[in-house]
Amino acid sequence: MRRSLRIETAFYVGLAVVILLFVSSARPDSVEGALAAVMIAFASILPTILWIRAGAKGVPSFAMYALTHLWTFALPLVQDHPIVRLFPPEAQLVGGASVAGFLLIATVIWHRVASRKSKPPTHCLMLREYATDVLALLALTMSVIFEASILGGWLRLPPGVYPVLRAIAIAVNALSGFVLSYRLGAKSLGGMESLAFKAIIACLILVLLPSLLLVNAMSVLAILFIGYTLGARRIPWIICLATIAVFFVLHAGKAEMRTRYWKDDEDPVIQPTSYIPFIGEWAKTSLEMLLFIRSSGDTEVQSLFERAGLMHLLLLIQYMTPDVVPYLDGATYTLIPELLVPRFFNPDKIRSHEGTYLLDIHYGLQTEEATEKTTIGFGLLNEAYANFGQFGLVLLAAVVGAFYGTIERWARDMPVLSLRSLFAVLVASYAYQSEFTAGVYVAGLFQSSIALLILAGWLVRPVALSTDTTVRRL
Repeated sequence: MRRSLRIETAFYVGLAVVILLFVSSARPDSVEGALAAVMIAFASILPTILWIRAGAKGVPSFAMYALTHLWTFALPLVQDHPIVRLFPPEAQLVGGASVAGFLLIATVIWHRVASRKSKPPTHCLMLREYATDVLALLALTMSVIFEASILGGWLRLPPGVYPVLRAIAIAVNALSGFVLSYRLGAKSLGGMESLAFKAIIACLILVLLPSLLLVNAMSVLAILFIGYTLGARRIPWIICLATIAVFFVLHAGKAEMRTRYWKDDEDPVIQPTSYIPFIGEWAKTSLEMLLFIRSSGDTEVQSLFERAGLMHLLLLIQYMTPDVVPYLDGATYTLIPELLVPRFFNPDKIRSHEGTYLLDIHYGLQTEEATEKTTIGFGLLNEAYANFGQFGLVLLAAVVGAFYGTIERWARDMPVLSLRSLFAVLVASYAYQSEFTAGVYVAGLFQSSIALLILAGWLVRPVALSTDTTVRRL
């Protein structure tokens, strides 16, 4: 109980700070928009409160998923989003009620499923602890080499191979990073291993940043923070706040850097010797955008939260469907079975983001040719509404709540290195991918799970939980 109280105190202190920042920076266009944002914010935070009050046990994957709606749906309503403000206040209120209702239904189902009593298992499959640290460090090192090879143009992969290796890399980073950060927080990591872990993570972040896809580096760090917090039973506030500040600054100059380095016909090629100068140029550009362009009143620079928003898409979908364009009636979901078939068996397999492209074209946001270059992410909630309207949100809430609840209950009180716990970590690593549609989410999680099973086939051992009291549990 004491360990959960430390997390609970830190959470409420952090929540108070967030509320103060939220209120002080809010610029709502209407009372209806502000009310909609408050409803979504409450529904987004509620699962975290319930998880903490239940003892802060296990990986809070659903709480992580719910929190993403805070900045993707709530904040755009009060941050003077240039597209959100084009819709009338009544539409904003309906959109906010839709999101809040979805989250509340999902929360009820998740809580009932996750808190259901079940007979504790007597055995589990667990990674061999003596080899875990070395293996995890080696896996992270290989991930650094893989990312550097792709970014430097040393490794040319067929179109169908890269998504699979990318999914494996996500799994490796999530699983290895979580295990080592958890053991670091619990003071179970040796001195040399701890030093090596920190150095490799620094290299991994350094090689991920030049791709100009901040979400990759942010995803890795999010899992590290969760692992450390669960292991140490305290939140590393200083590092968290410093990291948020760095990403906020870098985000300001991301669009300009993409204009300089992203080409229509080829990916940027950056060698390791150019990483630090590149990031230095990025930081300089970002500071110029923040200090000079914003001070002159230029509105082209959007905040991190504004650019991450999905509320404008929901408002657009609710406005256009079904009067302007019809519901898709499950068209994006019927693509999922084909996405699960390896391209080796189906050379003509559709693209992993085919569902997203279908949505973009259906609502006139992109042409088919434009989808070859860029993607406008819709997210699970907007996809559900585009397919079935409000009924789709209810169905999605039931599926999401039951899925996350089952995974959390399945892994609760299990050893950190157990196969169940590691799969729960893998699920959590996808929880904050807010722009993924169902096809991208399912295909990515499926491929990452295969990587976990291959790892487990080599290194797991059966453990009798009733007699082995030395294993550390989530």
